[in-house]
Amino acid sequence: MIRWGLTRQNKQRFRCKFCGVSGIKKRHDIAIKNIEVLFERWLLQTETLERLAKHRHTKPQALIQLFKQFWNEKIEPLPYCGNGYCIIVDGLFVGKSRCILIAIDSDGIPITWYGCTKENTTTWEFLFQQVKEQGVTTPSLIVSDGQKGLLKAIDGVFPNIPQQRCMTHVVRLAHAWLTRFPQTTAGRELRTIVGALYSVTTQEGVENWNKIFNHWCTIHHDFLKEKSTPLGPGRPWFTHRKLRAVRSLVLHAQPELFTFLSTPNTPKTTNDVEGGLNSPMKALLRHHRGMPPQHREVLVFRFLRRRQIQKYQH
Repeated sequence: MIRWGLTRQNKQRFRCKFCGVSGIKKRHDIAIKNIEVLFERWLLQTETLERLAKHRHTKPQALIQLFKQFWNEKIEPLPYCGNGYCIIVDGLFVGKSRCILIAIDSDGIPITWYGCTKENTTTWEFLFQQVKEQGVTTPSLIVSDGQKGLLKAIDGVFPNIPQQRCMTHVVRLAHAWLTRFPQTTAGRELRTIVGALYSVTTQEGVENWNKIFNHWCTIHHDFLKEKSTPLGPGRPWFTHRKLRAVRSLVLHAQPELFTFLSTPNTPKTTNDVEGGLNSPMKALLRHHRGMPPQHREVLVFRFLRRRQIQKYQH
Protein backbone atom coordinates (compact mmCIF):
# COMPACT_ATOMS: atom_id res chain seq x y z
CA MET A 1 0.00 0.00 0.00
CA ILE A 2 1.23 3.48 -0.85
CA ARG A 3 -0.07 6.90 0.17
CA TRP A 4 -2.51 8.24 -2.39
CA GLY A 5 -3.59 11.76 -1.43
CA LEU A 6 -6.38 12.85 0.92
CA THR A 7 -10.13 12.35 0.95
CA ARG A 8 -12.67 15.19 1.10
CA GLN A 9 -12.70 14.67 4.89
CA ASN A 10 -8.95 15.31 4.89
CA LYS A 11 -8.12 11.69 5.71
CA GLN A 12 -5.13 9.80 4.29
CA ARG A 13 -6.00 7.59 1.31
CA PHE A 14 -3.97 4.48 0.47
CA ARG A 15 -3.65 2.60 -2.86
CA CYS A 16 -2.59 -0.95 -3.60
CA LYS A 17 0.34 -1.06 -6.05
CA PHE A 18 -0.81 -4.35 -7.53
CA CYS A 19 -4.59 -4.15 -7.96
CA GLY A 20 -5.01 -0.36 -7.99
CA VAL A 21 -7.78 -0.35 -5.32
CA SER A 22 -7.67 2.67 -3.02
CA GLY A 23 -9.25 3.30 0.37
CA ILE A 24 -8.67 4.48 3.92
CA LYS A 25 -7.87 2.57 7.09
CA LYS A 26 -10.91 2.28 9.35
CA ARG A 27 -11.31 1.16 12.94
CA HIS A 28 -14.76 -0.22 13.65
CA ASP A 29 -14.86 1.04 17.24
CA ILE A 30 -13.86 4.56 16.22
CA ALA A 31 -16.47 4.56 13.44
CA ILE A 32 -19.21 3.56 15.91
CA LYS A 33 -18.08 6.22 18.36
CA ASN A 34 -18.17 8.93 15.68
CA ILE A 35 -21.69 7.90 14.67
CA GLU A 36 -22.76 8.02 18.32
CA VAL A 37 -21.42 11.58 18.58
CA LEU A 38 -23.59 12.57 15.62
CA PHE A 39 -26.54 10.73 17.19
CA GLU A 40 -26.26 12.73 20.44
CA ARG A 41 -25.79 15.99 18.52
CA TRP A 42 -29.09 15.33 16.78
CA LEU A 43 -30.87 13.97 19.85
CA LEU A 44 -29.63 16.33 22.59
CA GLN A 45 -28.50 19.48 20.75
CA THR A 46 -31.39 19.86 18.29
CA GLU A 47 -29.13 19.68 15.24
CA THR A 48 -31.06 18.80 12.10
CA LEU A 49 -30.49 15.59 10.19
CA GLU A 50 -29.96 17.61 7.02
CA ARG A 51 -27.08 19.59 8.53
CA LEU A 52 -25.43 16.48 9.99
CA ALA A 53 -25.85 14.60 6.73
CA LYS A 54 -24.24 17.47 4.80
CA HIS A 55 -21.33 17.47 7.26
CA ARG A 56 -20.87 13.73 6.72
CA HIS A 57 -21.41 13.95 2.95
CA THR A 58 -24.35 11.57 3.01
CA LYS A 59 -28.16 11.63 3.08
CA PRO A 60 -30.46 12.05 6.11
CA GLN A 61 -32.04 8.64 5.47
CA ALA A 62 -28.60 7.04 5.68
CA LEU A 63 -28.06 8.63 9.10
CA ILE A 64 -31.41 7.33 10.32
CA GLN A 65 -30.31 3.81 9.40
CA LEU A 66 -26.99 4.30 11.22
CA PHE A 67 -28.77 5.63 14.33
CA LYS A 68 -30.96 2.53 14.68
CA GLN A 69 -28.22 0.68 16.57
CA PHE A 70 -28.43 3.11 19.50
CA TRP A 71 -32.17 2.93 20.23
CA ASN A 72 -31.92 -0.44 22.00
CA GLU A 73 -28.72 0.33 23.89
CA LYS A 74 -29.07 0.26 27.68
CA ILE A 75 -27.92 3.55 29.22
CA GLU A 76 -26.57 3.00 32.73
CA PRO A 77 -25.67 5.84 35.12
CA LEU A 78 -22.01 6.53 35.77
CA PRO A 79 -20.58 5.71 39.22
CA TYR A 80 -21.75 8.47 41.55
CA CYS A 81 -18.99 10.81 42.77
CA GLY A 82 -21.01 13.50 44.60
CA ASN A 83 -21.57 14.10 48.30
CA GLY A 84 -25.02 12.46 48.55
CA TYR A 85 -25.90 14.85 51.37
CA CYS A 86 -29.44 15.40 50.11
CA ILE A 87 -31.57 13.42 47.64
CA ILE A 88 -34.21 15.07 45.47
CA VAL A 89 -36.57 12.69 43.65
CA ASP A 90 -39.26 13.20 41.03
CA GLY A 91 -40.89 11.41 38.10
CA LEU A 92 -41.15 12.39 34.43
CA PHE A 93 -43.78 10.87 32.14
CA VAL A 94 -42.61 10.37 28.56
CA GLY A 95 -45.78 8.62 27.42
CA LYS A 96 -49.12 7.36 28.68
CA SER A 97 -47.52 4.22 30.08
CA ARG A 98 -43.85 5.21 30.45
CA CYS A 99 -42.43 7.07 33.43
CA ILE A 100 -38.83 7.80 34.40
CA LEU A 101 -37.98 8.13 38.10
CA ILE A 102 -35.00 10.41 38.75
CA ALA A 103 -32.83 10.96 41.83
CA ILE A 104 -30.36 13.84 42.00
CA ASP A 105 -28.34 15.45 44.79
CA SER A 106 -28.44 19.03 46.05
CA ASP A 107 -25.70 20.00 43.54
CA GLY A 108 -27.90 18.97 40.60
CA ILE A 109 -25.88 15.82 39.82
CA PRO A 110 -28.03 12.86 38.71
CA ILE A 111 -27.45 9.89 41.02
CA THR A 112 -29.50 7.30 39.15
CA TRP A 113 -32.72 6.80 37.18
CA TYR A 114 -35.21 4.08 36.42
CA GLY A 115 -37.74 3.60 33.61
CA CYS A 116 -41.09 2.08 34.57
CA THR A 117 -44.75 2.02 33.60
CA LYS A 118 -46.09 3.96 36.61
CA GLU A 119 -45.18 5.47 39.97
CA ASN A 120 -45.89 3.09 42.83
CA THR A 121 -44.20 1.70 45.93
CA THR A 122 -42.41 -1.09 44.05
CA THR A 123 -40.85 1.14 41.38
CA TRP A 124 -39.77 3.78 43.91
CA GLU A 125 -38.21 1.08 46.10
CA PHE A 126 -36.25 -0.15 43.08
CA LEU A 127 -34.96 3.38 42.45
CA PHE A 128 -33.89 3.81 46.09
CA GLN A 129 -32.09 0.47 46.00
CA GLN A 130 -30.15 1.78 43.00
CA VAL A 131 -29.36 4.93 45.00
CA LYS A 132 -27.92 2.71 47.74
CA GLU A 133 -25.87 0.77 45.18
CA GLN A 134 -24.41 4.10 44.06
CA GLY A 135 -23.03 4.57 47.57
CA VAL A 136 -25.67 6.90 49.03
CA THR A 137 -26.75 4.85 52.05
CA THR A 138 -27.53 7.50 54.69
CA PRO A 139 -28.70 10.80 53.16
CA SER A 140 -29.49 13.62 55.56
CA LEU A 141 -32.73 14.60 53.79
CA ILE A 142 -35.05 13.40 51.02
CA VAL A 143 -37.07 16.00 49.09
CA SER A 144 -40.15 14.76 47.23
CA ASP A 145 -43.66 15.69 46.11
CA GLY A 146 -45.25 13.34 48.66
CA GLN A 147 -46.75 10.77 46.29
CA LYS A 148 -48.24 7.93 48.39
CA GLY A 149 -46.19 5.11 46.87
CA LEU A 150 -43.06 7.23 47.15
CA LEU A 151 -43.59 7.86 50.87
CA LYS A 152 -44.09 4.14 51.53
CA ALA A 153 -40.89 3.35 49.61
CA ILE A 154 -38.92 5.90 51.64
CA ASP A 155 -40.15 4.37 54.90
CA GLY A 156 -39.14 0.93 53.64
CA VAL A 157 -35.68 1.70 52.20
CA PHE A 158 -34.61 4.83 54.14
CA PRO A 159 -36.40 4.62 57.51
CA ASN A 160 -35.92 7.47 59.96
CA ILE A 161 -34.46 9.77 57.27
CA PRO A 162 -35.94 13.31 57.51
CA GLN A 163 -38.21 14.27 54.63
CA GLN A 164 -39.02 17.62 53.06
CA ARG A 165 -42.31 17.97 51.22
CA CYS A 166 -41.89 20.01 48.05
CA MET A 167 -43.44 23.37 48.86
CA THR A 168 -43.98 24.23 45.21
CA HIS A 169 -46.15 21.15 44.64
CA VAL A 170 -48.29 21.99 47.67
CA VAL A 171 -48.79 25.63 46.67
CA ARG A 172 -49.39 24.84 43.00
CA LEU A 173 -51.97 22.14 43.69
CA ALA A 174 -53.73 24.21 46.35
CA HIS A 175 -53.99 27.23 44.03
CA ALA A 176 -55.32 25.01 41.24
CA TRP A 177 -58.10 23.70 43.47
CA LEU A 178 -58.92 27.08 44.99
CA THR A 179 -58.86 28.83 41.58
CA ARG A 180 -57.44 32.29 41.05
CA PHE A 181 -60.47 34.11 42.46
CA PRO A 182 -62.21 31.99 45.15
CA GLN A 183 -65.88 32.79 45.60
CA THR A 184 -65.95 32.32 49.39
CA THR A 185 -64.28 34.20 52.21
CA ALA A 186 -62.77 30.96 53.52
CA GLY A 187 -61.31 30.22 50.08
CA ARG A 188 -59.76 33.67 49.74
CA GLU A 189 -58.25 33.45 53.21
CA LEU A 190 -56.85 29.96 52.58
CA ARG A 191 -55.31 31.01 49.27
CA THR A 192 -53.50 33.86 51.06
CA ILE A 193 -52.31 31.52 53.83
CA VAL A 194 -50.97 28.92 51.39
CA GLY A 195 -49.28 31.61 49.30
CA ALA A 196 -47.42 32.82 52.39
CA LEU A 197 -45.54 29.51 52.68
CA TYR A 198 -42.63 30.81 50.60
CA SER A 199 -42.02 33.67 53.03
CA VAL A 200 -41.44 31.36 56.01
CA THR A 201 -37.68 31.34 56.66
CA THR A 202 -37.36 31.02 60.47
CA GLN A 203 -38.71 28.81 63.25
CA GLU A 204 -40.63 31.79 64.56
CA GLY A 205 -42.21 32.17 61.13
CA VAL A 206 -43.17 28.47 61.19
CA GLU A 207 -44.94 28.89 64.52
CA ASN A 208 -46.83 31.95 63.26
CA TRP A 209 -47.85 30.25 60.02
CA ASN A 210 -49.03 27.10 61.82
CA LYS A 211 -51.01 29.24 64.25
CA ILE A 212 -52.74 31.13 61.43
CA PHE A 213 -53.57 27.95 59.49
CA ASN A 214 -54.85 26.10 62.56
CA HIS A 215 -56.97 29.15 63.46
CA TRP A 216 -58.45 29.12 59.93
CA CYS A 217 -59.34 25.41 60.33
CA THR A 218 -61.07 26.16 63.64
CA ILE A 219 -63.18 29.14 62.59
CA HIS A 220 -64.31 27.47 59.33
CA HIS A 221 -64.86 24.00 60.80
CA ASP A 222 -68.67 24.17 60.63
CA PHE A 223 -68.59 25.88 57.23
CA LEU A 224 -66.55 23.01 55.75
CA LYS A 225 -69.02 20.46 57.13
CA GLU A 226 -71.95 21.91 55.16
CA LYS A 227 -73.65 19.46 52.81
CA SER A 228 -75.83 19.83 49.74
CA THR A 229 -78.90 17.71 49.16
CA PRO A 230 -79.49 16.41 45.61
CA LEU A 231 -82.81 17.15 43.89
CA GLY A 232 -83.27 13.52 42.94
CA PRO A 233 -82.26 10.27 44.64
CA GLY A 234 -78.80 10.11 46.16
CA ARG A 235 -76.85 10.92 49.27
CA PRO A 236 -75.91 14.48 50.31
CA TRP A 237 -72.35 15.58 49.51
CA PHE A 238 -70.01 18.13 51.03
CA THR A 239 -70.70 21.54 49.51
CA HIS A 240 -67.10 22.82 49.71
CA ARG A 241 -65.20 19.77 48.50
CA LYS A 242 -62.29 21.70 46.99
CA LEU A 243 -61.73 23.62 50.21
CA ARG A 244 -61.77 20.38 52.17
CA ALA A 245 -59.29 18.87 49.71
CA VAL A 246 -56.86 21.77 50.16
CA ARG A 247 -57.22 21.54 53.93
CA SER A 248 -56.38 17.82 53.82
CA LEU A 249 -53.46 18.47 51.47
CA VAL A 250 -51.90 21.02 53.81
CA LEU A 251 -52.63 19.02 56.97
CA HIS A 252 -50.87 15.92 55.58
CA ALA A 253 -47.90 17.96 54.32
CA GLN A 254 -47.63 20.21 57.40
CA PRO A 255 -45.27 18.01 59.48
CA GLU A 256 -42.71 17.93 56.62
CA LEU A 257 -43.11 21.39 55.10
CA PHE A 258 -40.36 23.08 57.12
CA THR A 259 -37.75 20.34 57.59
CA PHE A 260 -35.29 22.41 55.55
CA LEU A 261 -34.97 24.88 58.44
CA SER A 262 -33.52 22.24 60.76
CA THR A 263 -31.26 20.77 58.04
CA PRO A 264 -29.00 23.57 56.72
CA ASN A 265 -28.07 23.97 53.04
CA THR A 266 -30.94 21.82 51.79
CA PRO A 267 -33.68 22.77 49.30
CA LYS A 268 -37.36 23.11 50.17
CA THR A 269 -38.62 22.19 46.70
CA THR A 270 -37.90 19.73 43.90
CA ASN A 271 -37.19 22.65 41.54
CA ASP A 272 -33.65 21.36 40.91
CA VAL A 273 -35.28 18.39 39.16
CA GLU A 274 -38.28 20.25 37.74
CA GLY A 275 -36.40 23.26 36.38
CA GLY A 276 -32.83 22.01 36.15
CA LEU A 277 -33.54 18.68 34.45
CA ASN A 278 -37.18 18.13 33.57
CA SER A 279 -37.63 21.50 31.88
CA PRO A 280 -34.81 21.11 29.28
CA MET A 281 -35.76 17.46 28.76
CA LYS A 282 -39.37 18.44 28.08
CA ALA A 283 -38.12 21.03 25.58
CA LEU A 284 -36.15 18.32 23.77
CA LEU A 285 -39.15 16.00 23.82
CA ARG A 286 -41.27 18.74 22.24
CA HIS A 287 -38.57 19.30 19.62
CA HIS A 288 -38.61 15.57 18.78
CA ARG A 289 -42.39 15.27 19.04
CA GLY A 290 -43.79 12.18 17.40
CA MET A 291 -41.16 9.84 18.83
CA PRO A 292 -42.43 6.55 20.28
CA PRO A 293 -42.17 6.27 24.10
CA GLN A 294 -39.18 3.90 23.87
CA HIS A 295 -37.18 6.49 21.93
CA ARG A 296 -38.27 9.29 24.26
CA GLU A 297 -36.96 7.20 27.13
CA VAL A 298 -33.58 6.84 25.42
CA LEU A 299 -33.47 10.62 24.97
CA VAL A 300 -34.01 11.18 28.71
CA PHE A 301 -31.45 8.54 29.72
CA ARG A 302 -28.79 9.99 27.46
CA PHE A 303 -29.56 13.52 28.65
CA LEU A 304 -29.11 12.45 32.29
CA ARG A 305 -25.83 10.68 31.57
CA ARG A 306 -24.61 13.71 29.63
CA ARG A 307 -25.48 15.90 32.63
CA GLN A 308 -23.45 13.57 34.87
CA ILE A 309 -20.44 13.94 32.60
CA GLN A 310 -20.75 17.73 32.51
CA LYS A 311 -21.04 17.99 36.31
CA TYR A 312 -18.07 15.71 36.93
CA GLN A 313 -15.90 17.62 34.46
CA HIS A 314 -16.51 20.83 36.38
